[in-house]
Amino acid sequence: MRYINVAINLPVKNLFRQFTYALPPQFDYIGAGWRVIVPFARQTAEGFVVGEAGTDLPQPENYKEVQAVIGAEPWFDDEMLEAARWLAGYYMCPLAEAMRLFIPGKSSIKRHAVYGDDGKLLYYELENRLKEKTQSCYAITDSGRQALAAGNNRAKAQMAALEILNGAARELTTKELEAEEISAAVLRTLVQKDWCSRSEQRVLRDSYAAKSSVKQSFNLTDEQQNAVDAVSKAIREKRQETFLLQGVTGSGKTEVYLNLTAAALAEGRQVLVLVPEIALTAQIVKRYQSWFKGNIAVVHSKLSASERADVFYKIRTGEAQILIGVRSAVFAPFSNLGLVIIDEEHDQSYKQEERPCYHAREVALHRAAYFGVPVVLGSATPSIESYYDAIMKRYTHLRLTGRPNGQPLPKVQIVDMRKELQEKNFSVLSRALQQELVRTAAAGEQAIVLLNRRGYSTFVMCRDCGETITCPHCAVALVYHEAGKAMRCHYCGNTMPIPDECPKCHSKRIKFFGTGTQKAQEQIAALPEVKVLRMDQDSTLRKFAHEEILSAFGSGKYNVLIGTQMVAKGHDIPNVTLVGVLSADSALNMPDFRASERAFSLLTQAAGRAGRGDKPGHVILQVYDADNRTVQLAAAQDYDTFAQEELERRRELNYPPYAAFLKITVWDKDEARANATAQELADFLQSVAKDRDGAEVYGPFAGIIGKVRDLYRVNVLVKSAEIGVFKQALWDSSYRDMKNVYFDVDPFNVL
Repeated sequence: MRYINVAINLPVKNLFRQFTYALPPQFDYIGAGWRVIVPFARQTAEGFVVGEAGTDLPQPENYKEVQAVIGAEPWFDDEMLEAARWLAGYYMCPLAEAMRLFIPGKSSIKRHAVYGDDGKLLYYELENRLKEKTQSCYAITDSGRQALAAGNNRAKAQMAALEILNGAARELTTKELEAEEISAAVLRTLVQKDWCSRSEQRVLRDSYAAKSSVKQSFNLTDEQQNAVDAVSKAIREKRQETFLLQGVTGSGKTEVYLNLTAAALAEGRQVLVLVPEIALTAQIVKRYQSWFKGNIAVVHSKLSASERADVFYKIRTGEAQILIGVRSAVFAPFSNLGLVIIDEEHDQSYKQEERPCYHAREVALHRAAYFGVPVVLGSATPSIESYYDAIMKRYTHLRLTGRPNGQPLPKVQIVDMRKELQEKNFSVLSRALQQELVRTAAAGEQAIVLLNRRGYSTFVMCRDCGETITCPHCAVALVYHEAGKAMRCHYCGNTMPIPDECPKCHSKRIKFFGTGTQKAQEQIAALPEVKVLRMDQDSTLRKFAHEEILSAFGSGKYNVLIGTQMVAKGHDIPNVTLVGVLSADSALNMPDFRASERAFSLLTQAAGRAGRGDKPGHVILQVYDADNRTVQLAAAQDYDTFAQEELERRRELNYPPYAAFLKITVWDKDEARANATAQELADFLQSVAKDRDGAEVYGPFAGIIGKVRDLYRVNVLVKSAEIGVFKQALWDSSYRDMKNVYFDVDPFNVL
């Protein structure tokens, strides 16, 4: 009998080890990469086979047997297994947790508890969540041909159906036969008489099948052509090389992507295109569909697990050669990958905030290295780490310095909101922005307004005692939403009615403070000739809500689009001539070393939405610190100066890319216990740091949101150029297996 090692697919943080199971003779064909059903503890669970356990085992009769096999082939090939092992090691998570990322949906198995008459749990029944959609297909049999030849005037409908089936070169679907006016009753009769056969064929769902447009292809500029030539050479040579494509907003990066994709397809290879937001998916899909027709699959979080399974099937079988998706698309089962494109590579959406806290860019680079294929990182504002790798010659630096249509970058105007307040303008909109919105609407042009704060009011406060209404489960203020007239927590989703009085002093003087997208929309809608549309997390809950909103705006039905950061990225709408950014410097006040980088990127990207057509663009940045260096450089769209100054600052402080961070977070319902565990961790890490030059351990300290869902969060932060030493020390310690201790390697948020 063979024995295999299995990683158990259960959402349990500390299952780092694998478990050995006996393989019954009927399953002797399976090996590493298969999904299986196994008994585990007092339940039944899904597991991933990760390798052989050998035969020289102590007391082999005590090992439990594999109960069932999922699927007709292994889910993981050698490359996917290797990638999962790398991810588990680098990001310090259980192997099963890493492997789960390669399965469409959080779990492919649904559990149903079965109880006895006494109410005691007996076992779990398992059901595969990944449902295959099928359709009935019909073909004439030899008996059917004989019946057709004999004829039967009393069964004209049956004979007509047989005539159609006999003339078909393949099986016909129910829908095709319905179009020929063949009823389901006639088909059932033919099957009963054995005059035709019925089979079930898989139908691959495609939500974007009709999302195409007329192909647009432009003559490439010299800079674009140089970029295409450089990457195409790496594609032909099947050489792993990373290219940083740095191009100003509107410089035609998508046109470069399309030409590079065509080059990869010409070599018979597959292409992965990553985008940071669902909102960008529809636009880029339309461009790709216009070039490559039905050779595309699309995946994002709004798809069901079964729809994602269909997408992964297309990629695995080669039915689709191009995959476009958000960060989870990086785990697709490619069989012949030839090129990876990461659009807006700087975007923090590529970093997963929940465990395992992977970065899609790093996973893509690792998988590309295995396949030996080039990676293109595209952005107008590259991440500081990518820019550093480019100037250090680790990446090949490609530049697009101008817009193909010769249109200049938009004019940027900085408005000091302190002066607006001094002059009695208490609106969230400056007078300059109000005037420009009215002028833009009157001229038949369009505008985008960015406010990176959803809801109506950002907090609710008592005017007498100053008490802010907070979530009872999270250490954060509740946000008032006009829709539903309620306060909502943006961390746990808890909703509360507006109180009649202050819970602390019982005053009736409850007031809303701050402005979110809902309130700003209300103020903009009051302007003459303005028709405003909102796009934020609240307005895009439905599956294709992003596309519907952008389609309505692009059609000219609305002339102002207001939203959170999703309106600032990637959109190419020629009639947009005005962009306004409200509270443009708010991100600078975050206690994070990346605050300046994020603010610069957001402002530059937002400004880049203006003037992409034939008309000049105008950008208004509303700030409270008009002299801020980051704001000034963003207004000038001078990324290189910003990046060089930022790198110098980080070098002096020994921040990434000169060192790396590792964040360890302790979660606990008891605040004192959380602090005690975190202190033990900090002491342990201090003992490791004492032998490492330049290594620093910070904490313990409460997270910037100190409590979420009734759990207190306490952080310990390690900064070192040798972060691998600390990772290994934690991996070999008892802290690795503690249920309430979580690791975040290369965190985007250090607090």
